[in-house]
Amino acid sequence: MIWLWLTIIYLVFLTAAELINKKTINNVSIDEVVFGAVVQLTTAAFAFIFAMIGGWRFTFTLESTLLYVGMGITYFFAVTFYFIGLKKIDVSLVSIISSLGSIFSLLFGAIFLREATSLGKLIGIGAIIAANAILFINGRISGGIKYILITAASSFFYALGAVFDKTLNTYGNALSYLTLSFLAAGVSMLLVHYKRTIKAYTVSFRNKKFWYGVSINGLLYALGFWALFSAYQRGGEVSRMFPITMSTAIIIPLAGIVILGERTNIVRKLVAASVAFVGLYILGTH
Repeated sequence: MIWLWLTIIYLVFLTAAELINKKTINNVSIDEVVFGAVVQLTTAAFAFIFAMIGGWRFTFTLESTLLYVGMGITYFFAVTFYFIGLKKIDVSLVSIISSLGSIFSLLFGAIFLREATSLGKLIGIGAIIAANAILFINGRISGGIKYILITAASSFFYALGAVFDKTLNTYGNALSYLTLSFLAAGVSMLLVHYKRTIKAYTVSFRNKKFWYGVSINGLLYALGFWALFSAYQRGGEVSRMFPITMSTAIIIPLAGIVILGERTNIVRKLVAASVAFVGLYILGTH
């Protein structure tokens, strides 16, 4: 059960990082996509330092190289969509929408990794769908349907990325792979969104809050994802671990309401978060 404790460590650091993300990109002078990209690069830098201390190990073969390219493309979309959605939607809503990723992770785990499916997992999926229905049916949501769909799309790509993580972890240790995975996402985002990057040089990069958020979150993500990838190596299954990590569906909404003051639709958020948590718990224990 060591993998479970490592996953919980990941949850704590991720929750703190997500609140800092939202607080930082709420600043109108900070480009959310560039911020997300630089956070990826900062995380890669911290992970590289830790990896060199503990020992670098990653083996490139034809298979791992092809998987690495696929992983980079997957996380490019996942991170880009996530930060675009987070800019326009309350973090308390984003975390609940992201619970949909558990449905995708179950599907991908069964198809690509041949992980077992059970009645309990199907019940969990039903609860997650119900949670999102409670949140959005006849409810007015900040950001609109466009950014809701963008956030949902990010959960799809994050779930697919978890499959790449599980496989690529076998080619090296957690910190070495962490360095490579975040590097791929960060570099690809800055290059593809080069117009945003150029503009950020004269606007976002001159904002102290940008660099504060980047540096703190780089460290939080490096330590948090080190724990997550180590959990994979300790025997954690994608279909079990990914839903547990998504228990942020209730942790982050509470933090958003209490710490960031996101009190619009508070009753819907709390009910939806509670139902999502039940679904995620069922998925994580079956």
